[in-house]
Amino acid sequence: MHEAFNSAAISFLALFPILNPPAMSPVFWEMTSSFSEHDRKKTAFLVGKYSFYLLASVFLFGSWLMKILGISIPVIRISGGLILFNTAWKMLSETEKKEKKSYGDLKIKNAFYPITLPVTAGPGSIAVTLSLAPKESLYSVQIIFSSLGTVLGIFAASFTIFFFYRFSQEIIKKMDTQMKDALTKISAFILLAIAVQITSDGVLAILKT
Repeated sequence: MHEAFNSAAISFLALFPILNPPAMSPVFWEMTSSFSEHDRKKTAFLVGKYSFYLLASVFLFGSWLMKILGISIPVIRISGGLILFNTAWKMLSETEKKEKKSYGDLKIKNAFYPITLPVTAGPGSIAVTLSLAPKESLYSVQIIFSSLGTVLGIFAASFTIFFFYRFSQEIIKKMDTQMKDALTKISAFILLAIAVQITSDGVLAILKT
């Protein structure tokens, strides 16, 4: 059990900073700005659930699948970073045009793509989750408890996504229009910077090989 709790803590502390739900909640609010309050709350729950399903699946099967397909983590970083870059650039450019509903065409059905992947649980969190995958046999009792702990940590990180996204509207409501616009620009810029960082890390990793 001690091994499980250690793994849960490690996986949560590894994922929370890169998922960064407090900083990403304004991005979520911007992407769901045309939603009703009920739909936004439902979408927050779905994004939290999909993030858990995605990252837990990556942890359990990702490294095995990547070996079969011959895909490396740097390639995942580059491709995912480019998708994230496109999303962030769209947010920045449309904010500059002062269009309030940049993502007015999004619906609840878009909770997985693009809100969960790549915006929330993107290439960075996928790469971190892959690094947590066990390198030894899963038939070891210690590895089984460690893996269960890691899945628990992924669940805890996913719950924080739901929590911060769920209350994003309440936070935004307390701000005036200028503060909302400024926060949207800052959030989009941070997302753009993350995309550039993830892409450059992938490129550098390939160049070193």
